[in-house]
Order: sequence, then structure tokens, then C-alpha cells
Amino acid sequence: MGRNPRVTREQVLAAARESFVENGYAGATLAEIGSRLEVSPAAVLRHAPTKKALFLAAMGQRDPDLLPLEFLERFDGSEDPREVLREAGEVFIPFLETRIRELVARWVYFKKAPEGAFKSVPGVGRIPLPFDPAARPSPPQKNLRFLEDYLRRAARHGRVRVRGDKYRAAALAFLAELHSYVFMQQVMEILDEPLPVKDYLDTVVDVWSGGIVTDAKEGR
Repeated sequence: MGRNPRVTREQVLAAARESFVENGYAGATLAEIGSRLEVSPAAVLRHAPTKKALFLAAMGQRDPDLLPLEFLERFDGSEDPREVLREAGEVFIPFLETRIRELVARWVYFKKAPEGAFKSVPGVGRIPLPFDPAARPSPPQKNLRFLEDYLRRAARHGRVRVRGDKYRAAALAFLAELHSYVFMQQVMEILDEPLPVKDYLDTVVDVWSGGIVTDAKEGR
């Protein structure tokens, strides 16, 4: 402990954020946060005077890295859409899992705070968000647009077909499937045994590729 005097504020906030997300506000201790950086609790407090101040600095800040689907811009639409959609799922699901854990950690703490106590923390109602919900386009809107634009490019190359040119609806439907996977497993805990991401994406891509509905006569 205490062997890393050059630890930066950014490193301290990152370690604190990880600890608060994993352990909750009550379970995260200054000693545990410091151990992640090989510094003492006193060294952690050099960057925030109290544990509460550290939580607000780490969990109340806006996160600029909220565009996991920006990588879709590198595809011109001629690629195999099955591989592109799978990659989108492989990137987006871990991103969502992290964001939901952070959101829950924020909500558990901030719901106990007096009304208006943390006006500097953006959020909708009583749920604090890691981005400014008043900004337009918001990060979620940008991610939706990245996928929508990719589907349009893929359609121009004849790689996908969207009925009625409803590309936004198609993009929203795909993202909803990814959100549902994370929500059902992490929030609702609907499955006794977690379903591997690979198995879920296999099924999602199969459904999007060929569908699962058959003609009633063919199924006889």
C-alpha cells in the first residue's frame, strides 16, 4: 500500500467507479478503492475530501465514451450483414451490462438524496444518467442512427431488405433485442442459469437472417 504516489485523479475516479458499481455505496471502502491502485486510503482522499464527494465525482460525472456503435461507420454495406450484426451485438451487450450496473449503483444512492440535492447530475426524474438527457442528439440517439445508417447502406448493396424502408424501426427493433437480453438477465434475473451471449446472438442472427415463422402447410 502507498507505493504508487503518482496516481492521478482520473485513475482514482476510475477505481472508485469500479468499486461503487461492484460493491454499492455501502460496500465500497476507501481501503478497497486504494488497493486497486496500490495506494493508501489517505492517498485516495487527496482527490476527494470524503467518501460521498468521491462517489459524486466518480458516479455523477458524464461519460464521453457512450458511442459503442460508432464502428459501424467503417462498413459500406457490402459486407455480410450477419457478421456485422453479430459484431454489433458482441460490442453493445457488454457495454449495456456495464451501463446498467452503473445506473443501478447511481439510483440506489441518489434515490435517498433530498429533492434537488444533486442538480448538477443529469437524469430523468430521479434516475441519474451518465449523459445529459437534454442534449440532442443524445448518445442513445446517435447509436441508433449509426445502426440505421448502416442498414440503409446495406440495403443499397442488396444485403438487407427492410419492408417499407422503415430502417429506423428495424434499427430500434435490433437494439431492443440486445437491451432485452441484458435487462432480463441482469435486472429481472429471469433465468436460473445465464444464457451465454454467443447462444443468444446465434439465435438473433438466425431470426434476422431467415426468420423462424413458416407457412402452416409446410410445417405439417
